[in-house]
Amino acid sequence: MVTDVPFHADGPAPGVDLSLFGRFTGSWALDCTEHEPDGSTTVRRGEWHFGYALGGHATTDVWILPGVEHGVSIRFPDPSAGPGVWRSTWVGPGRRRVHTFLAAPSGDGIVLDGGDLRWTFSDLAPATGSPDTFRWRNEARDPGGGWRLQQTFEVWRT
Repeated sequence: MVTDVPFHADGPAPGVDLSLFGRFTGSWALDCTEHEPDGSTTVRRGEWHFGYALGGHATTDVWILPGVEHGVSIRFPDPSAGPGVWRSTWVGPGRRRVHTFLAAPSGDGIVLDGGDLRWTFSDLAPATGSPDTFRWRNEARDPGGGWRLQQTFEVWRT
């Protein structure tokens, strides 16, 4: 067993640009709205924690919706997938789900494309530096090829 290799890192490794997701480093509170197919919604308070990992070659985050799910993401830039493209894997043990995405900047945010899932970080003001608030949404492809909103997060730095 390896005991001297930490998962978390103090920052990016030399020469590694982790700014796309690194701007979120720190702790956040959130209100998660679950959007049901029948139009009903449920709002729950949660938290989200971002940091650096794996020797400063990746970012990681954990989001917590008490009584619903704890999820963790590992994200890293992958120039072989395209300029500015990142790989992202999310694991949610409560609902027994694993999702993989390609992520890239888009407009005022970041879009993670998982084929039948699309996750979007938006409203990342200010334009430079670390935001104090942002929005996130989770959409699933419907049988007709459109997108159905499943979740939205209103997120603020704590």
